[in-house]
Amino acid sequence: MSSPPGEAAADLREVHLRLGPERARTRTSLTLSGPRRALDLTPTFDALEVTVDGVGDCHVEAGVVRLRDLRAGARVTVSGDVEYRPTPHGLHAWTDAADGSRYVVASGALGGARHFMACDDGPADRMVTRIVVESGGLTRSWDQEGTVASHQLGLAAGPWVMTTAPGTELLARRALGQDASVRSLLADTEHVLAWLLDWFDVAAPNGPWGSTYTQVLLPRAPWLAMEHPGCVLLSERLLGAPRARRVAVLAHEAAHQWVGNLVSPRSWSDVGLFEGLAELLGQLACEAIMGREATGYLNRRRSAGALALPPTGPDLRTLPETAGLAEVAGPVQHAELLRIVSETLGTPTFRDRIAELVRRRAGTACSTLEVWSDLGMAPRTPRTVRLPMLSNAASHPKWPGDDVLTQSDPAMAAAAARHAFRACSSGGRRVCAALAVMMEPSTPAAVTAGLAAELGRRRSH
Repeated sequence: MSSPPGEAAADLREVHLRLGPERARTRTSLTLSGPRRALDLTPTFDALEVTVDGVGDCHVEAGVVRLRDLRAGARVTVSGDVEYRPTPHGLHAWTDAADGSRYVVASGALGGARHFMACDDGPADRMVTRIVVESGGLTRSWDQEGTVASHQLGLAAGPWVMTTAPGTELLARRALGQDASVRSLLADTEHVLAWLLDWFDVAAPNGPWGSTYTQVLLPRAPWLAMEHPGCVLLSERLLGAPRARRVAVLAHEAAHQWVGNLVSPRSWSDVGLFEGLAELLGQLACEAIMGREATGYLNRRRSAGALALPPTGPDLRTLPETAGLAEVAGPVQHAELLRIVSETLGTPTFRDRIAELVRRRAGTACSTLEVWSDLGMAPRTPRTVRLPMLSNAASHPKWPGDDVLTQSDPAMAAAAARHAFRACSSGGRRVCAALAVMMEPSTPAAVTAGLAAELGRRRSH
């Protein structure tokens, strides 16, 4: 959702979802607290319907709902039908082969918001949000505390099995239940939350997530975790991951409840520094909780290559479809910059300044420059890796597995590109083939990001 700078944000967003067996009916209503000259919505619905009240002009152009001259108190409702997606960017439904149970999850990240909502303009799109879900004759509502950006929203529906601990809960599919690995992950979550509440000097259970910190385990997630406030989505791969990695990931997502959700990036180009803050806090929490047991993992994590970007084309950190990917946002590289700041200021001062930044800017979007200013430091950016150019990309073989490199889901495409690189015989031919694909204008940006990350990590170039 977009509006000219300085104009008031929409006051209230209400999302109503009716989940059917094959499709869902979605309706998003926006009520504006102040006037706007213009408002553009980008839904990807079938059977699109738009109703307005207090709007001077409304028309649909190339799938974009363009609204002009909106008065204070104007109400806009956009509704339609959506099919479930194969991965949780937008609405995702699946039937568990283990017992036939059916589950639905949703993530607004990486363009998913416009699939089941009416908007997806960036992290500064903050509104008070209410979600109502109807499924199988049951209705459940969520009222988001404070404002939240559309890409941060997540939800889960289905016959989940809940494992609880004081102040936190973990939802798993019925076939997984409450086995030892689930209970172990929940115990690590308790340690992580206790450490972060102490770091931010907040008395339990008064974290930004409200009274209960909720996590949901997914069997086929294209990422390890996603930090939606009130509904953190986790991959079941974390259950079998080395404990240091699991603790660091859990702490990273919990840290995002403060830096990323409570205070969000102002634009996609600001995502990197917020990822870095969460990465650094995740590493510090892991070190504090596990001690020397975490040293090997953290040393390997910190030695990851510099942020890899091709020398031409757009900065992949600024694109909505790739901004949230770890390969692009460079969390480790930004974390190292922030570690230097912490060492320069001293840990107590660094912690106080981050906590003060969150306190003053809670419920707002914040730019990278503002973060550096609040830290009392001049802006810094991680170094980039310059990949070599090919004089004649067409003379080199196409990358193997082209079919898996053109998937519509960015996270899956980036992961597939990385796996394809690793599966190819090592040597110069592999590097040249990867570069040829990266140079091809039709190659999806997420694929380029995945291959660039592999080349940067291996320093094969």
